[in-house]
Amino acid sequence: MDIFANLWEGFGSIFQVSTLLCLFAGTFLGTIVGALPGMGASTGCSIMLPLTFGMSPLNALVLLMGVYYGTQYGGSVTAILLNIPGTSSAAITALDGNALMRKGKGAKALGTAQFSSFIGGMISTVLLTVCGVALARLALKFSAPEYFALTLMGLTLVSGLTGDFPAKGYAMMLFGMALGCVGIDTVSGIERFSFGNLYIVDGFKTVPILVGLLGFSELLGTIEKGNAEKQENGLSAKVRSREMIPKKKDWTSILPASLRGTVIGFIVGALPGAGATIASVLAYGYQKKRTKSEDFGEGAIDGVAVAESSNNASTGGAMVPMLALGIPGSPTTAILMTALIMFGMKTGPQLFTSNGNTIWAVIASMYVGNVFLLVINIAMIPLLIGILRKAEKILTPLVATLCIVGVYSLYGRLFDVGVMLFFSVIGYFLKKFRFPILPLILGVILGPTAEAAFRQAMVLSGGSAAIFFTRPIACVMMIVCALSFFYPVIKQQLTKRSKV
Repeated sequence: MDIFANLWEGFGSIFQVSTLLCLFAGTFLGTIVGALPGMGASTGCSIMLPLTFGMSPLNALVLLMGVYYGTQYGGSVTAILLNIPGTSSAAITALDGNALMRKGKGAKALGTAQFSSFIGGMISTVLLTVCGVALARLALKFSAPEYFALTLMGLTLVSGLTGDFPAKGYAMMLFGMALGCVGIDTVSGIERFSFGNLYIVDGFKTVPILVGLLGFSELLGTIEKGNAEKQENGLSAKVRSREMIPKKKDWTSILPASLRGTVIGFIVGALPGAGATIASVLAYGYQKKRTKSEDFGEGAIDGVAVAESSNNASTGGAMVPMLALGIPGSPTTAILMTALIMFGMKTGPQLFTSNGNTIWAVIASMYVGNVFLLVINIAMIPLLIGILRKAEKILTPLVATLCIVGVYSLYGRLFDVGVMLFFSVIGYFLKKFRFPILPLILGVILGPTAEAAFRQAMVLSGGSAAIFFTRPIACVMMIVCALSFFYPVIKQQLTKRSKV
């Protein structure tokens, strides 16, 4: 009962004009930041942190938190409309979301994304409220072997995402992991494959590769197709706010996928260092095996639902180790912890004891913030589509400018723009020859994490691979990896027997 009493007091604290204005501003800015390629939650929060000087601790934290989970809502907008994911986790949303947009079902895709985000955000906040401390203790049991098994599980799930040609998927995954090997070795400190280029001493940046493969490569296809693309981009049809509300029959696909994504996203988000991308990959791979949609991966609403619910639920999960244990599991939560310290709060297990009123008010603000985000996005998206439709004649240069500015603003280097252009050409030919791009993206994103965890696990075990099978959690995930790897072969054999 103490939990609900504290939460009720938290609601009483946030229903002040200044606090609600800060919350609204944070969620609105988070949506804008999330929609811009290369920005992301950590960039948005780092920009806003200096602006919180002089504000009350509650207002400052509410503002920063609104930016944090608002970016997950915004990342899906450009992913669906333009196939340019604002955040790396939104790359999974772009698979089905942009395909629906091209089929003229943009309103359905955008509505599914927003309502699934709302479900994931709200339920994850409930879970944070009720069982945050218990999950934080479980997260402490994860170390290098478990993280390697977790990332490997996410990578091997691509076997279910590559259709009838899993070999192509694994080839692309290995290519992505090879790109992740460029830069300084995390254990020995030796430069690898940099060839004396100072710009890649610390490795390729993820955002230029993502924007090139998914966004700019689409522009090359648009130029090739010419006027035919105008009928395929999905912007010709008007989208009204009421059309974004899913129909009753759509909820039969959206709700189960959203609930699965929420559970997976919250659990993975609670693991320090895991993040929204791994959460959305695991949830999407699991939904692939459970779906009844024949067009999953090519325009299924449950694909959008599971991706968006999982990456939004991961934000609630990421708050668990930070609030309960004082362990920031991502760059964004590290910025939020900096804000706590800046306002004189004691981080760690004593946080709820020493600053309980403020922390419970912040948790309460997450409930209200998710409502704000749903309303903001439902109202704003038709306006955005209207603007894009008016600018359809200049849409190609407009998107090109958005890609270039987004990539350049990340680190202020023209080299990254060159990387984006290079990978846009690669993405163009991969699509032309029907090679799956998602495994390549996963290899780029998860490869460095998997390598670092593997090297750390080898150091802990003295070079013995048995460490992955003697620890129960890691062993279970390694078994899942094996099953995922051999699943296409087993499925193919069963199909042949059934035909005989």
